[in-house]
Amino acid sequence: MNKIFLYILATSSFAITLTSCSLGSPASGGSGITEHEAYTESISINNLDLDIDSEGITYTIDISTKEGRMKLKGLNLNQAKELALQEAAMMNNAARIVSPKFTHLKEGKDILRITVFGFPARYKNSKR
Repeated sequence: MNKIFLYILATSSFAITLTSCSLGSPASGGSGITEHEAYTESISINNLDLDIDSEGITYTIDISTKEGRMKLKGLNLNQAKELALQEAAMMNNAARIVSPKFTHLKEGKDILRITVFGFPARYKNSKR
């Protein structure tokens, strides 16, 4: 028995959740749901253009500053990369950094410096 349980219309996407269930037959001793599968599909109704700057940017977090020491303390390399990427986007008023490339300096497990280079990009021409 298939039932459509939920249609959700969000501000920028349309989601449909379908649930498929089969009931056990009384002859086989089934008294409830023996199989359950859920399918979710999200469909965007927006069209956005990504405007990528032609000039690349570089952003560095370094422990030589008090702020850099606090930011990098206890982070592993992946966490430091994510932090540098997010801060680079914020500092350049960008939605994302396209084609990021990272360099880093470590001493043991400690990250001393992380640098990201990439191209800031912003969304434009939102069409509904």
